[in-house]
Amino acid sequence: MSFYRIYRPQVFEEIDNVAVREHLLSLLTKDKKQLPHAYLFTGPRGAGKTTAARLIAKLFNCVKATKNGPCGVCEQCVSIAEGRNLDVIEIDAASNRGIDEIRQLRDSINVTPSSSSYKIYIIDEVHMLTTEAFNALLKTLEEPPAHAVFVLATTDPQKIPATIKSRCMGISFHRATIDELLVALRRIVKAEKISIDDDALLLLAGAVDGSFRDAVKMLEHVSFTKGKITADIVRSLVSLSDESVQRTFYESLVKKDVKTSLAIVARLVSDGKDIKTFLTDCLRHLQTRLITGAPDAKELIRRCTEAYGMMKISPIPELPLELAIVEYCGEDSMSFQRGREPALPEEKKIPALVGDDKALGLLTLEKLTEHWLDFITALKPYNNSVAGVLRSARPKDVAHGIVTIEAFYQFHKDKLSESKTKDIICDVLKKLFGEKVKVEIVLGKKGGS
Repeated sequence: MSFYRIYRPQVFEEIDNVAVREHLLSLLTKDKKQLPHAYLFTGPRGAGKTTAARLIAKLFNCVKATKNGPCGVCEQCVSIAEGRNLDVIEIDAASNRGIDEIRQLRDSINVTPSSSSYKIYIIDEVHMLTTEAFNALLKTLEEPPAHAVFVLATTDPQKIPATIKSRCMGISFHRATIDELLVALRRIVKAEKISIDDDALLLLAGAVDGSFRDAVKMLEHVSFTKGKITADIVRSLVSLSDESVQRTFYESLVKKDVKTSLAIVARLVSDGKDIKTFLTDCLRHLQTRLITGAPDAKELIRRCTEAYGMMKISPIPELPLELAIVEYCGEDSMSFQRGREPALPEEKKIPALVGDDKALGLLTLEKLTEHWLDFITALKPYNNSVAGVLRSARPKDVAHGIVTIEAFYQFHKDKLSESKTKDIICDVLKKLFGEKVKVEIVLGKKGGS
């Protein structure tokens, strides 16, 4: 079993996010029947929202609770921790985002708990619900049965309707501080008897963007090393960036060498390097350049910072950085970069990207197929009816800067072939995948290949 599952907090005292721990402890001042029936947890991934949601479930159903909260050892607490309690229902809204799923929840909510005092509904990534699903959920939140408790969790609170927020008790989960991460990591180090330098532990804590989950996973990764774990070992194992690659990347950007810059990113991805860590290290490098007065540092910092922020919501982690590169270097720069080899050290040579001056290779049929539903979701705010039509279509080909979409009904083909519709599709593809393309619509045979 992984460290993250073994050492997931089981009682309130084990929560290392101090603000959240204090907030949950404040619930103990009231009787369960006086507590809110709905909670909204907001914060970045890996901050402990799901863990806290399960602790809320324990709070309501623990049969041996103390003044410090749920005991963590009774049958109710153990079954919740192991994910086998039938009265704790966890729903991933990213996969079950429609009105039908929420209606099923609403229809079953009046059924009394099978073995617990309360039925707890934990809805993760709740912002992914459709408008119709939110409306159905609102009706459930307005008139819930006495035995029902809801915990909604989201990484994007801006997308939660105000009507939903107003019916929930909100708890904000900030990114873990270095000190909070170190407390969590040292607890595991002590329990597992791991030999690791303080510098190495500090390096781990600083490389995970405030995520408890990522920090614990990284510690488990380096724990397989024989002997004492040093900072150098951590650097080599957690994909911290090589300074020579950072320097080459910076120089290629200054020269507006888009081909080399994109090739470096592509090589890092193929080598399994963490792009967010690479970008963080690049920003530190740029910070030094800013202090020394480099004229290009300010604009590069702005674009790289924007790319870092977009990585949290991008379906393809490296895409925001690739888009920032193309926009900073300028699309026209592709015309005079053809044929230039990346100026990397001999052992870090990167194959040149394939593609003509307009087709950068950022968008492929594989990527579009994998993220087809993400594309439809991104297009929905621009034109809901077109998004609906695209649900019945599919990507057929991506080549030479042209995306071919296959529709299976003539009226769908006619709708998607309208110039205004194609412009919208092209704009959304550019925003989501970072590449300017043209769109062609063909009529396919339903059920065919």
